[in-house]
Amino acid sequence: MEEEGEVLPKPGEPFLFLHPGFSLLSLLNQTMTYFFIIMCKNQIIQIEEEQREKLTKNMKLLIFLTVTLGALVTGLESIYSWKYYKLYKRRSEHKECLCLNGGRCISYYLFSGITRCICPDGYTGIHCELDTDSTCYTKNGEDYRGMATEDKCLPWNLPSLIRRGHYHAYSENALQLGLGKHSYCRNPNGRSRPWCYTKRGSAIQETPCNIEKCGPTCGQRSISKNFKIVGGRQAEVESQPWIAGIFQTIRGTEQFLCGGSLIDPCWVLTAAHCFHTLSRPINKSVYKVFLGKSILNVTDDKEQVFMVDEIISHPDFTDDTGGNENDIALIRIKTTSGQCAVESKYVRTVCLPERNLYLKENTHCEIAGYGKQDFYDIFYAQRLMSATVNLISQRKCKYEYYDNIRVTDNMVCAGDPAWQIDACKGDSGGPMVCEHNGRMMVYGIVSWGDGCAKENKPGVYTRVTQYLNWIDTSMNGLAAKSNFLPEPK
Repeated sequence: MEEEGEVLPKPGEPFLFLHPGFSLLSLLNQTMTYFFIIMCKNQIIQIEEEQREKLTKNMKLLIFLTVTLGALVTGLESIYSWKYYKLYKRRSEHKECLCLNGGRCISYYLFSGITRCICPDGYTGIHCELDTDSTCYTKNGEDYRGMATEDKCLPWNLPSLIRRGHYHAYSENALQLGLGKHSYCRNPNGRSRPWCYTKRGSAIQETPCNIEKCGPTCGQRSISKNFKIVGGRQAEVESQPWIAGIFQTIRGTEQFLCGGSLIDPCWVLTAAHCFHTLSRPINKSVYKVFLGKSILNVTDDKEQVFMVDEIISHPDFTDDTGGNENDIALIRIKTTSGQCAVESKYVRTVCLPERNLYLKENTHCEIAGYGKQDFYDIFYAQRLMSATVNLISQRKCKYEYYDNIRVTDNMVCAGDPAWQIDACKGDSGGPMVCEHNGRMMVYGIVSWGDGCAKENKPGVYTRVTQYLNWIDTSMNGLAAKSNFLPEPK
């Protein structure tokens, strides 16, 4: 009769797992000591009585030397102990560790082949794959990685699950599906909600778990709005947790390119003109996306860094009219381990607006970005900036402010009544967010304008409500999966 807790090793998985405080050199010290004691004792039994005293003296000397050597090695070990090192540009993508959710890899100083993950607050597990704070699930719970379970839930590493062809912890895609040596509720087959295996007699069945469904979390932030872009003070990223920084590698150096807004864990909304300044085709491999970033030239633990998996620009984008028509693009992001963005205090999604929503003139909205403080500045602002602007009527924008440039219904204008605040070069692609029903929604995308904070020349933004169908079709067409590892090949 097998026990429910019985486990089988995964093919290629080591039988011996070392505790984080395990000391290889101390173990070597003890092993040498015991080995010599046993060896010498065996020899004592086999030799003549008159030689025993002499051998005992030699044995004591050998033990003394062994213990002394062990003490020396242990002392050296205390100096060269576990060394933490920040993998600044690849801290979550270190292949040997495969640390998820912002986990960092550490390596033993003398034995760099021994690695493990140090998990951020709120995560645990070998790969930091378990969310200790999650109390609810989104959508159908396929991406639920919390630790909720039921009394009768069977562990996913139960041998009988393997024999009967059920989902189990030793399958190739177990990490992707959230399965492991635990009995937490999961949804590996896309059911309506998370579940676990339970026994009913000799049969094994899927049993739904009693976990609540999460309410919407988009457009919420932990601190209030903040300050200006042009000529203003700095903003904390918590006030604009959906802000994205898009970087481009040029001649081996990462350089800031444009802003964006996180509308889904796997998707960033930005401007098409960010990728159409050059005639050659878009090379997605030269781009990176940063979330949770407060300072352009500083990397810290609250940031999340992503490769660009796909760039989808609107097929009808053009700048032939003097303005940017259909200036909208989507970026699908993922880490090298295949994850999308993980919600935190510093990284959250912004809501998309309701269809046909039309906000009135003088509605207060916010813009944010890392752009220049003045049109003639050489460098970008190193810190995230935020400002409040007022919406301007379409008629006034068309005929009073930009009568010589075509302002279409796909655009919306906004500015500061005193003409002291505006988006500027480098803020392109960033969000203009407005509050609606208690949540922040991305109503516009920084697109174009005549100078920065220039009198009677407001900023012009892509009107997001005009592109909701295109956004939905583009995202669903590529079958985005939130917070999932890639399918095994």
